[in-house]
Amino acid sequence: MKIVHVCCVAPPEVGGMGLVADKEVAYLRSLSWDAWLIAPETQLDKNQQPEYVVRLPAWRIGNVARLFGLQSLLADADVVHLHYPFYFTAGLIARWRRQNKIKRLVITLHMDATDKGWRRWAADAHRKFLQNRALGSADLLLVSTLDYAQNSSYAVWINDSRLHELPFGVESTDFSPGPSVKTEFDIPAGARVVGTVSSMDRAHPFKGIDILIRALVDLPADVHALLVGEGDRRADYQALAKDLGLSERVHFFGRLEHEKLVRALRSMDVFAFPSTSGAEAFGLAMLEAMSCGVPVAASDLPGVRRVADQAGLLIPPGDQTALSRALNTLLEDENLRAELGQTARAKALLYDWREHAQKLAGLYQKICE
Repeated sequence: MKIVHVCCVAPPEVGGMGLVADKEVAYLRSLSWDAWLIAPETQLDKNQQPEYVVRLPAWRIGNVARLFGLQSLLADADVVHLHYPFYFTAGLIARWRRQNKIKRLVITLHMDATDKGWRRWAADAHRKFLQNRALGSADLLLVSTLDYAQNSSYAVWINDSRLHELPFGVESTDFSPGPSVKTEFDIPAGARVVGTVSSMDRAHPFKGIDILIRALVDLPADVHALLVGEGDRRADYQALAKDLGLSERVHFFGRLEHEKLVRALRSMDVFAFPSTSGAEAFGLAMLEAMSCGVPVAASDLPGVRRVADQAGLLIPPGDQTALSRALNTLLEDENLRAELGQTARAKALLYDWREHAQKLAGLYQKICE
């Protein structure tokens, strides 16, 4: 059975949607499925991308794209799996399904996209006039949590028999508890560390990096921040830290190779996840930190709270003062931190990519019967 995933991004590009699509295809292939991932062309080094990623020339504005030559690559697929939102391309694929030009269509509903200016207007217009027609063409709809689906524009589908909850996963063998190596990240060995892993670009303003930096002002001087991620707003965040007099306490690292990322997570005493809007639906980076036994201070957002529950403290989205208090509570109470860290690890073990892929394969088989 041939499975073709279509996503607006793919490795080495960063982003949760691309990571999910990549993991699903990789694990399906490990289960002997003929699985592929199609994404728009990128200027990044394609030598870093897996062999199963196929790049197509595209007319592209951000993550909105028209892929040229897509239909011919989908014609012989038993299942086309679309990662949504992927504006313009989603409408084409849905139309081809209605015309029976593709055999079966699965759509993963990742999140409600948010933006500013004309892009926000365009996203709102798409949701209002086109989204339900596109989703109605699917044979199967997947969400990472029902909690998020119930509190999003996808709520109208919550009682549809085609909608299934399929949480994402984590590689818990790699992301596991281990020794802290703070000095590797230019942090004094005796410092206490709050950290996060996040995109730092204009497409992800909802990540709350500025809120985390500002929250550090209210924390003791021995508390440092380890911020892992890359993007066109990183310089803005560095300037903010400098303006607040925090340059010596805020440590920026770009995209890290896998093993170093694990070491960075292990070096955090608390993982902060201060996202501000419903564009954040799950929290893959947070789950990786939890798998390393790190307690979290996370925004009380649909979907995110399901993952973070009992693994840390929840805070109102966008509340800098509440974030400072939550971080301070965790940093000052070593016993609480250890207890929540153990719970975080135990909960992360419930999320497994291989099990996710096995369930996904079962759903593919069911709709093809």
